[in-house]
Formats: sequence, structure tokens, C-alpha cells
Amino acid sequence: MRGLLTLVAGGWLVNAGCDASAGPRARAAEQPPRVASAGPPASLRVAATPDGGASADTDRGQPPAPTGPAPLSPEQRATLERVRAERIFVTPPLHFTASNEYRHALWFPFVQGLGGAYVGVASDQNYTLLAAARSEVAFIVDIDRKVVDLHQIYAALIAAAPEPAGFLALFEPGAGEAARQAIAAGLAHQPRDQQGRVQALFAGERAALAVYLQRVRDQQIGSWLADPAAYTYVREMFAAGRIRVLQGNLTGKTTMADIAAATRALALPVTVLYLSNAEDYLFYTDRFAANVAALPSSPRSALLRTIHDRFPTWESAGEGDPRWHYQVQALPDFQRRLGDRSHGRNQDRASMLTTAVAVGAVERKSRGLSTIALNTTEPAGEGDLLIARADEAAAPRRD
Repeated sequence: MRGLLTLVAGGWLVNAGCDASAGPRARAAEQPPRVASAGPPASLRVAATPDGGASADTDRGQPPAPTGPAPLSPEQRATLERVRAERIFVTPPLHFTASNEYRHALWFPFVQGLGGAYVGVASDQNYTLLAAARSEVAFIVDIDRKVVDLHQIYAALIAAAPEPAGFLALFEPGAGEAARQAIAAGLAHQPRDQQGRVQALFAGERAALAVYLQRVRDQQIGSWLADPAAYTYVREMFAAGRIRVLQGNLTGKTTMADIAAATRALALPVTVLYLSNAEDYLFYTDRFAANVAALPSSPRSALLRTIHDRFPTWESAGEGDPRWHYQVQALPDFQRRLGDRSHGRNQDRASMLTTAVAVGAVERKSRGLSTIALNTTEPAGEGDLLIARADEAAAPRRD
């Protein structure tokens, strides 16, 4: 979840961030960049399940059982490390270190086994989604320094705990010293002031996070803490240096552009772009459109968003989540629509959804779940997955 005050302060609704200058507008005739179908180098690929298909947990809404990713080559690591953070001048008055989205499993059929690169905002829900997708690299971007610091805490404690129970135990009152030592080890190469800031965050948030994380384990189907295989996958992704967490702005000119350049250099399409409900608080500016258009995508790439049920017609998922509607849009379709923002079209999420509904591109799959411009009938080759695809070939462009 994102908050209005956080996003306004961070420069998403107003350009308070230092890198929020507008760039050249994307042209409607331009096609979003694609990645060659040959796929990434073998050293970047993450192995499928032993039988080459989706795991048996697919029918139960669980992510597939993952296998460990290989360490990156020096060149690949250098490519990831060239992605720069952005400096956000205004400190958000509210910090959203816990998600209040509880039905991420609704998205599993659309992202399972996609591989490629993952880009997402906010907190630990990204771990659940990247494990389901078996992402090969992941970029987690947030305007809030506190959220970025929280990911450093998680990374350090995950490294110290081989399984979810051990991780959760480090948030218990009696484990304070062990947790502090694990965080110190994880941040050993960071500046001293940063180490102190992160340790202070853990001390202040520990009790609340203990309650929240236990709920993630007990109440969220297939979450990274409920599924030991997903936890192991996240742990090995961190250990392999394949997850980058950065302070950055979706409407900025540095971090998102660097992510696009890095994924292109690695020959990886961005197969999952998770925005939570960030679109509530930003306009589709020229810079935002350019940032999204620059991401290399494939026909299977998916945009994941949540829509609060206070917006008419977008009902919540109901039992287990009375707040959010979960939506999947083909990322190439999102890129295409962002390229046509003339005459009041596609200026923000509301206008884009209005147009998509009007032309029949939105399909209601179940209560609290909808898709935009997806083809869900073709197998992916890793099992009977639902594939995100822009439906441009099947229907003339009418918007």
C-alpha cells in the first residue's frame, strides 16, 4: 500500500524529488521495446521445477517450488550495481513499512514461472511475488528511505535464518541481541551513520513488525513466509546478489532509466511490474510514460496493481481482504496506452481504466480480480500458466 502523504512528500504527485523533471513525450506510434526471444544468458536463468513444469502447488494457489539461482558473474553484478538510487529531498511524514494487501495469491496464475526481471514498489510483498514469478533479478524501488532501510533489515535477518520460523524468531523480544548482531553483519560495509539509522529503525519497529510478519505467515496464502520454498528462493536471491533495493521515484529521471538500461544489458525482459496502488497519487507525466516505455517487455509481461474499493465498480476481493481490487494488465498494453495520452486519454489511471472498460478490454475474472488485454488460453511451456499478452493482433485499435 502506498499513502497519499508519503507520495506527495516524495514527489510523485508534485515534483518535489530532485530528479522529477519531465522528459520527451512518448509517441503513440512508437512500439515498446522488446527483448529477443532467445532469452537471457544461461548464467542468469533460474531452473524450473525438476519436472520442467509448474509445481503441484499451482492448483492450490501456491508459487512453484523454486530452485537456487546461481551467483552472478562479475560483469552481471557490475551491471546491476550501475543502477543508481535517487535522492528524495522531502522526508515523508508517514511510513508504510507493512502491506495491507492480503490476497496476492490471486495474481499467482498470471506470474508463475515468468522469470525475467521484476520491478516493484513498497515492502515485503515483493518477496512473495518475485518468488512466485521465479524472477532472475529484482529491483525494489521506493521513495521512502525508511522502507529501503527496512529491506536492509530483512536481507540481513534472512541471511541469518535458513527458514521462516528462525526469521520470525529474530523479532521476538528475547532475540534482540542476536538480531542486532545479524543486522550489523549484514551492514558491515555500510557507513556507520547508516548502520546506526537501520539499527534504530529495527529497535523502534520490531514489535509491530513481529505482529505483521506473523500475520503474513498465518493468513496470506502462498506468501514468502507461509511457503518455505518461497522463503528459500528469496534468501538465495539475496545471497546471489540478484535483488537490488533502491530509493527512487517512478517519475524520476535516474533509477527507472537505469533499471531499463540494466535489464536490456542483461537481455532480460521486465516480466512483472508491481505498482501496488501508487497510481492513486501520480499522473501519467511525460517522464513516467518514458520510464515505463523504456522497460524491455515481452508479450507475457504483466503489470500488477491494486485499486481501492472506494472507487466505483472496483469491488474488493471480499473475504480475507475487504479493501483491495487486484488487477493484471498486459505490460505491453500499458506501454502502448501511455504512448497515446492525447485528448484527455490515459492521463492517469482513472482515465486509462475508463477507456479500457469502454472498448471491452477489461475482463472480470472473479470477485476482486480483473484483467486488461490478456490472452489467458495459451500454455507458457512451464505448465498451464495464464499468460499476460497485449491483445493488439486480435482487435483493431479503437481508443
